[in-house]
Amino acid sequence: MKQFLADNQYASIADIPPDKLERIAEFHIIQNPWTLKQLQSLGVNGWKTGNDDASNPHAFKRETMLRNSAEKYWIKRDRKREMVVLDSAVSDRYKRVYVSSRKYVPIFYDDYLKISGVTPGDYRFYFEREYEPGNIYFAGAKILKADILAENGFIHIIDKVVKPMQNAKELLEKELPGETYKIFLEMVYWYYPDFEPNITATFNQPDVRLGGLVDTLWDLNYANLAFNLHSEIIYTLNQTLIRHNGLFVPTDDAFREFIDGTLTAKSGFPHWKDQKSLPPDIVQIIIAQNFRSSPIFPSTNSYQGIFKSGNRYRQDEKSIIRKEFGSNCTFIGLNSYIPDRVFTSVTGPVFCRPNYSIFRWALLYSGAIDAIANHNGPLYFFPIPDYALMSDSSLIINWINRDEDIYNFQVLNKLTRQVENVGTNTLRNWILNQVGTSVTYDSAGRQIIRTLGGRNITWDHDNNTIRGTLPSTEGYRSRITATNTPVRLEEPTDNGSTWSVRYWFNF
Repeated sequence: MKQFLADNQYASIADIPPDKLERIAEFHIIQNPWTLKQLQSLGVNGWKTGNDDASNPHAFKRETMLRNSAEKYWIKRDRKREMVVLDSAVSDRYKRVYVSSRKYVPIFYDDYLKISGVTPGDYRFYFEREYEPGNIYFAGAKILKADILAENGFIHIIDKVVKPMQNAKELLEKELPGETYKIFLEMVYWYYPDFEPNITATFNQPDVRLGGLVDTLWDLNYANLAFNLHSEIIYTLNQTLIRHNGLFVPTDDAFREFIDGTLTAKSGFPHWKDQKSLPPDIVQIIIAQNFRSSPIFPSTNSYQGIFKSGNRYRQDEKSIIRKEFGSNCTFIGLNSYIPDRVFTSVTGPVFCRPNYSIFRWALLYSGAIDAIANHNGPLYFFPIPDYALMSDSSLIINWINRDEDIYNFQVLNKLTRQVENVGTNTLRNWILNQVGTSVTYDSAGRQIIRTLGGRNITWDHDNNTIRGTLPSTEGYRSRITATNTPVRLEEPTDNGSTWSVRYWFNF
């Protein structure tokens, strides 16, 4: 306690604000009278018995007495959507969100580490102290003396005060000198909230029994993310005992550099208006990949995939400036941001320019994006803008459910005058044949470019025309031939160059 007082510049316990002191005390009290042995013996399906690790995984979290109060969210409405805003002055109304559970605290012990694969190094990464085998840890505090009997439970003496753990929402809201994460939080609030009224919780409020007026309580979900920022519950009560989530986020300064320098019109190119004008698929690429449904420990494949692999989306391990084990997730803060390669490779202009949306959706739908964005050698990429695809109906997006971002593709057969479906393999081949790799020259000095689809395209620089082995046509199976004249899209890319053309290459 003396160390806690000194670290927080309190002369005595009496100097701690009462509300803060109450939260600390409630976080140190866990539900039910657990002995030291019982702290290590609970499984998700009851007490551990023998070797039942597969059917009854070790529960490493316990419910504390600390519960957040229902919180007010400021709402702005746009057509059918409701967005959360941080500034009440620009809001239309507010909604009070129901808190369904108290906070949980992790208990670390040898059997749990052994079964779960968590290493002492993983523990040290978040709690900045060594894990000593044979001991039991209440979050970042070691239990020194256990099983002191009291009339309503057991007392376990620990070696330090544990500050109440914060959930993902609280961690993103926290402001430290030169370190804030509000831009990321604002994007989550703008695109993902889904509110449902909780009538039972509303009418269970104490003032209702006294005939008073109360706010409606709402459940808040983020359906397309791995977990809800504010929720202490993970799926169910039992699952909460054995599960945890992970989140890694760039600081505002790092994130702003990407938004202003690459993603939006502030870059100087005809890109998206701002970060609040993005389509769902772009938002999902930028935001959802940072949410994980498991804790991000250095020993895990998840951590290796984020920081040490050649994946399309990865971050620099040296940029980690904050590590916290939160109440519903592990949290990693980064002072630099490496965008997904869909924004920095030759596909960047397609993903940043609104007038290439059909081609962008086709890249995602067909699965061709990884082959292009992850390609190591230099590429020539020849995407087709929306106006060209729509004018000859050579690729038509068919919306099945626009709200859910569900679609497929069709094409107008100019011979039969029938609309036909386009399968993912066919579309993938079409796209890969718009991407050139190695270059040779023919006897006339024209470039012969091998495509990722295994075909050859010819670029005659004397008249700046490009074609496959067969002439391009004005539409699918059209008899009208067309001339492709590439126009350079000037955005900087890290694996080649991007050139706009009006027609598909034919072979």
